[in-house]
Amino acid sequence: MSGVLESGRHWRYALFFRGTGMVQGAFVLEADAEPSRQALFLLGALAEPTGAALATAELIERERRQREVLRRVGETQAGSNRALAAEIVHLTAHQHIRDSLVLAAGASNGESQIVAALSAITGRSVVLQDSFGNQRAFIGVGDSPAPSNLRAVVAPPGTAVLVNVGWCSAPVRSGAETLGLIGIYDPDDVRSDDDRFAFDHATAMIAVELAHDRRVAEVEIRLGGDLADELVAGTDVIEAFARAESLHFDLSSAQRVVLVSWEDPMPNPVDIGAALRHVLAKLRVSALISRRPGIVLAVVADSDLSNLYDMLSSAVSSSRGAIGVGGLCVTAELPRSFAEASTALRIRRQSNPAYGLSNHDDLGLLRILDSSDGGVGLALYLDTWLGELVRHDSDHHSELVRTLSAYLDSGGNYDRTAIALTIHRSTLRYRLGRIREVSGRDLTDPDSRLNLHIAVRAQAAVGPRPL
Repeated sequence: MSGVLESGRHWRYALFFRGTGMVQGAFVLEADAEPSRQALFLLGALAEPTGAALATAELIERERRQREVLRRVGETQAGSNRALAAEIVHLTAHQHIRDSLVLAAGASNGESQIVAALSAITGRSVVLQDSFGNQRAFIGVGDSPAPSNLRAVVAPPGTAVLVNVGWCSAPVRSGAETLGLIGIYDPDDVRSDDDRFAFDHATAMIAVELAHDRRVAEVEIRLGGDLADELVAGTDVIEAFARAESLHFDLSSAQRVVLVSWEDPMPNPVDIGAALRHVLAKLRVSALISRRPGIVLAVVADSDLSNLYDMLSSAVSSSRGAIGVGGLCVTAELPRSFAEASTALRIRRQSNPAYGLSNHDDLGLLRILDSSDGGVGLALYLDTWLGELVRHDSDHHSELVRTLSAYLDSGGNYDRTAIALTIHRSTLRYRLGRIREVSGRDLTDPDSRLNLHIAVRAQAAVGPRPL
């Protein structure tokens, strides 16, 4: 309540302002003497409207703040509604994409249908390639041609032309294994978020398709490998015919054995067994393939294999490999073809160059020497012509036999021989002098050169043996 305040010499008075039943403020009056009752009455009359005015001002400010809060809430709600509507549109579009790709995957040729669906969704050209860069499916839009190997950035050596310009690609993986590559034509990199979602989702679905195909193929490969191992070891032919028929391999026609050995480790993650299967399929050659330590074995139907080495080198991006091809035979004689392929491979790996394909049918005299007299005559022949050199190499850790082989393989050319052995010409001259001294042979004599050449080739065919 309003009233006099205690003070010393002066008169003081507190006059409170009230409005809406609450104190809104106060006047503190000070005078030398107490005013009259009429003056106090007038001051009280002034305080009443002042309190009401303050109360009204407070209500107006409160309402203004409430209106501001409501406005902000409304704007926030409107923004949330817009964001929610946009998210609904976004999710609906993604659901439509998923539904389209799932429907495509349900078709019998799922991977091709997924590629077609992705092209329809994005309006762009789409391609699917296997892990070797060979096309499995392609849908073209407009003038964009099918790309070559998506792994390549430039054309083959000797050119500086960019390839696959405008194609964006991604690996199709199952775990750490690359099963293929998928590419979409987007030269200006203007794909929408929905396009990118569709591309990623299609890639994942194709990975499932290819992984399933791989698992089915692995079962057939394992069964085929087991059968190939048994065929070269000599198995019951009647049972083998039934098993081969279930693997769609015809044993009624002629076959031969092929052995493949490549550098390890490979310069890229491509598996040599998978590459051999891929190349033989490209050549339309039926095969049963088995893996052995360091070697891949294949029982193949009668066919032209002259391009096998070049195609396999291209598939694995490495030419550092050797192939031995056995003779053509019927099923019961596959152990013989296996032995012939082993001989051909051994000769190739110990020849100059050590990389390439050797066919047992083309070994000529070496083939005869390797099988005559159970090897007794051959052993005597090798000892006669190479015995001293072999013993010298063994005792002194030298390379006289290898040097002689490279020299004769190069036709007696010093430069080619030195390059093949990665030695200097002076070192080569010294070694050839030692060969003449140790062997007692005249390297300029045609008969000696012929017999020495046959001997080093024969030893390469049969491998080192005690002399």
